Amino acid sequence: MYKDFHVGIVDFETYLPEETISAEELSKKVKIPPEILRKKMGINRKHVGGSEDHAAMMATKASKELLKRNNINPNDIDMILFAGETYCEYVCWTAAIKIQNEIGADNAFAWDLGFRCAATPLALKVAKDMMKSDESLKTVLIAGGNTNAYLIDYKDRNQSFMFDMSPAGFAVLLKSNHLENEILETGIITDHVFCDDVIGKWGGSLYPITDEIAKDPEKLRKARLIHLSDPEGMKKRLGERSLPDFVGAVRKALKNSKLTEADIDFIGITHINPKAHNAILSELGVNREKSVYLDNDGHCGHVDQFLTLQYGLEQEKIKDGSVCALLGAGTGYAFACTMVRWGK
Repeated sequence: MYKDFHVGIVDFETYLPEETISAEELSKKVKIPPEILRKKMGINRKHVGGSEDHAAMMATKASKELLKRNNINPNDIDMILFAGETYCEYVCWTAAIKIQNEIGADNAFAWDLGFRCAATPLALKVAKDMMKSDESLKTVLIAGGNTNAYLIDYKDRNQSFMFDMSPAGFAVLLKSNHLENEILETGIITDHVFCDDVIGKWGGSLYPITDEIAKDPEKLRKARLIHLSDPEGMKKRLGERSLPDFVGAVRKALKNSKLTEADIDFIGITHINPKAHNAILSELGVNREKSVYLDNDGHCGHVDQFLTLQYGLEQEKIKDGSVCALLGAGTGYAFACTMVRWGK
């Protein structure tokens, strides 16, 4: 069964909120000069969510558009995998089942995968592996959304590395034995020294929001946002470890796919600062023309990989047979890369 088994991407869709904020506008909010936001942090503009822009909602919008464009009957979907942020509409809730309900996929089963902003490459691997081991899974929908932008404390300069975050959603349709846009193999690294560095500290079972916090407006504001446990230590560790981890995930994916760095025709990298982005390209020996940079979108989390793929196709950087590396990273820290051979 496995020898000639393939999983291919039928199509994908991204959803971006219409409202944006420019570097000049963001500058007033975060007290950082626009030229620093643009040149050092790579933010020309980013997206701003509205009242209907939450993780599962945005994933649903992308899913509906994807199914409509491809004339897909939702009842032909066998599995729905939510590869989005666990910070979503509700706590203790399965977003994938909500998406299943919204699109009317009565014959599917649905579940959530949480891996922060490294989830999309992992979801491609998990879906492919499940389809390989279960012949009944012929059509799979992966959908996700990210709303971590709503958790950032713009008053905390230590969180400036997350000031690029934007809300967004995506959906991708996979089919077994689809001989186009083939999903190859994946490389994954989790670097546990960062495990407690970036957390939503309050509101979980360990640190519930107390009456004392609720009565203090500033404490309550902070309790609703991201908390950095050791900002200076994290910054130092990231400086030492992030590049080897990013590159390591790509090299693992290449090795597992029986490819080399010279085979990379396009690499879609999650939005990070320009210096780090270019360092990854340099370390891998990949020309800058073989990538795109998301400076007009910001860091859309789980959506970044397919957003880069979209722009790469639009700019004709990706052609029939192009080997594409889709690279993501999420707090924790996790690094994941999945290789895709685009076209036939």
